[in-house]
Amino acid sequence: MRHYLRSVVIPAVRSLIIFVTQHTPIKPHLHSCSTSIQHSTPSTTTGASGYVGGQLLHELTQAHPEYTIATLVRDANAAETISQAYPKVRTVVGDLDESALVEQEASQASVVLNVASNKHIGSLQAIHRGLTKRGNGYLIQISGASLLPVKDLSSPSFKPGEPSSEVWDDLDGVSSILDLIRSHESRVVDNYILKIAKETPSIKTALVLPPIIYGKGQGPVKQRSVQIPALSKVAIERGHAVRAGRGLAAWTNVHVADLARLFTILAEKGAKGSEDENVWGEKGIYLPGTWADISDRVAKAAKDQGLIDTLEVEELYKPEVDTALPAGSVFFGSNARSKPRRATEVLGWKPSETGLDEEIPRAVAEEAESRK
Repeated sequence: MRHYLRSVVIPAVRSLIIFVTQHTPIKPHLHSCSTSIQHSTPSTTTGASGYVGGQLLHELTQAHPEYTIATLVRDANAAETISQAYPKVRTVVGDLDESALVEQEASQASVVLNVASNKHIGSLQAIHRGLTKRGNGYLIQISGASLLPVKDLSSPSFKPGEPSSEVWDDLDGVSSILDLIRSHESRVVDNYILKIAKETPSIKTALVLPPIIYGKGQGPVKQRSVQIPALSKVAIERGHAVRAGRGLAAWTNVHVADLARLFTILAEKGAKGSEDENVWGEKGIYLPGTWADISDRVAKAAKDQGLIDTLEVEELYKPEVDTALPAGSVFFGSNARSKPRRATEVLGWKPSETGLDEEIPRAVAEEAESRK
């Protein structure tokens, strides 16, 4: 539950709730874990035991030791691990289905970062009710770039691995992204965020749609991504790398630490009471990431490390591609290229972590080590 996160005067006591979502292989589902941060500002987070949520918790505590953080965690053991790693963080054991608990935590926070789930509408509605009780606040919600190829994926003629020239622009092209969300009722969380932005202007919203996320996380529980380790695993098992179809489809990608910094920048804006319409509301749509090929690099890294004997990359089609790789036809077979202009030009966010040239050999070596 979390992906969360006012004027030039010294801020009064403000709250910040962070609902953090964990991405699972095919569709991110909830992993209850909450964390709160405060700087004279209560904040709550969920998903802190997840991959993205854990990295966000790490980033927030490092960048703002003055914050008071509360985190909602479903598992008591994970809560204990988080408490040991971050003694100042208040852990609340509960999950996204506990609407009253979520609503209560949100009502005490000025900023809510909901990175725990981009599917759980009940918890988002509870956050909305809580912030409405408070009277104002900031809600930063995680979603996913699987929105971008949704038209292709729903077509009976969809064939994984084919190219597209379309590149989404979250600054000049934000209206096209809004139209895409509104034309697909299945994007219930995305549509609800737009509803809040339109009908509850006292609650400032931001919707972040990460692409493929990579990199070793620094969170207290989960530190591994999904897609690149999955490609590495299949390459080692089969003795050669694989790709979806002809391998001409392209997704952007982002390092988990760079993604966490984007959420942190948004949280900081909320803590300072930002009213910038280019940051929040219907314009507050963010597509972070850059693009690079993956399968060929996995093959090269695995061969260089003596794990396979060939640079051959096998083409997989449905249904095998979805059996071999988590949501393979989506993440590796569809197209979701974007320009992260709003984050870079409006917020000053700049990715600074290692790229795939460095990450893929590391991930391949880690996968090989885990198999010993």
